[in-house]
Amino acid sequence: MTKMRLQFKYIFISYIINMHSEDFDDKYVKLGTGYGGWYVPRQLDFDENSVVYGVGVGEDISFDLNIHKRYKCNVVLIDPTEKAKRHFVETKLYYKMDNYKFKGGIQPDYYEKIRRCRPDFDKFNYIAKGLWDKKDTLKFYKQENPNYVSQSLIQNMFSEKYDLVPVDTLKNIMTELEHSKIDLLKLDIEGAENKVLNNMIDANIFPKYLCIEFDLLMKGKDLNNETNTTIQRLMTNGYEILVNDNLNITFKRK
Repeated sequence: MTKMRLQFKYIFISYIINMHSEDFDDKYVKLGTGYGGWYVPRQLDFDENSVVYGVGVGEDISFDLNIHKRYKCNVVLIDPTEKAKRHFVETKLYYKMDNYKFKGGIQPDYYEKIRRCRPDFDKFNYIAKGLWDKKDTLKFYKQENPNYVSQSLIQNMFSEKYDLVPVDTLKNIMTELEHSKIDLLKLDIEGAENKVLNNMIDANIFPKYLCIEFDLLMKGKDLNNETNTTIQRLMTNGYEILVNDNLNITFKRK
């Protein structure tokens, strides 16, 4: 275990819920696949007017589909990756056509987790941009294996091969969609999470719930202890950790 991971473990150990405790399953539910799902409280105060942003779509929107199924909420999906855009198109086809088979790298439990969802796609928006701390056009680094969907705006996360993609801020996208608030923000953006979260706080945007994959630390790339600093800042601004599932952390703002 690296020094950074040890430091994170001991600083936040008092906030980590024991996922094997007797009452864990009574309080929380994992929506979506084993790979792409997230733990959230079983009873969310969401309804058809709630707004969920899922940033980093890849080829798994099982969480977004399932939270929409439960609450009929509005869902915004944000990802400039070509495979992610294709997957969203394929998802619409899946619900229109009998026995449709996805062409991408689908998780083994994907069909099981989404087949009962029956989404209203009028309540979905897809934004083909990357999320960043300013409006720009940036390099979007690819992985060495072309079959892998994830890409990163952070250099040295993957290979030196890249696409050029448009990026924008959370505030600008909210303004574009005429959203005054976000009820839940999910980030799986391969190392860009700290930059985006700090920009979010600077813009006084405070979703009630956050589901964040801290990839920079997870992949051993957090050389400047950015993740620790970001989480401390989130907690200073009223967030508490509900679940820490191997650095896939669900927060709630008090």
